[in-house]
Amino acid sequence: DMELFLLLALFGGAVALGEDDKIVGGYECRKNSVPYQVSLFTGYNFCGGILLSDEWVLSAAHCKSKSDVEVRLGEHNIFEPDGTEQHIMSAEFIRHPDYNPRTQDGDIMLIRLSRPAVLNSYVQPAALPSKCAADGTLCQVPKTATRFLKR
Repeated sequence: DMELFLLLALFGGAVALGEDDKIVGGYECRKNSVPYQVSLFTGYNFCGGILLSDEWVLSAAHCKSKSDVEVRLGEHNIFEPDGTEQHIMSAEFIRHPDYNPRTQDGDIMLIRLSRPAVLNSYVQPAALPSKCAADGTLCQVPKTATRFLKR
């Protein structure tokens, strides 16, 4: 279903950011208020993603690593463990078949986890809407996904 795919593309954009990069006008979210957000880790946090179910994560195709990736769930601050974290290795990457690394078209990918995540108040799949928002509805969009809105 193309509408679901486009919704997921808007909802799950991700980019690699350095530790010192900041989002202008951004703010730290309330602790554990985004239980669907994941971090992709290979010795350092290099991309993010959205938990879709206990076994699947949505991310950007340019985030595919040459090796397995540790998917970190239930994190608030990746530098300060607080007991809510789950670290699960990736098992499979499925890039959009039309992904073009030169133009970044089709920059979306699914990641299957090597084992199911334990769902709790810190780790939850994203609640996906059953229909598109009405015109004029105020929506939250990740900063990294705004390039999709221009197309």
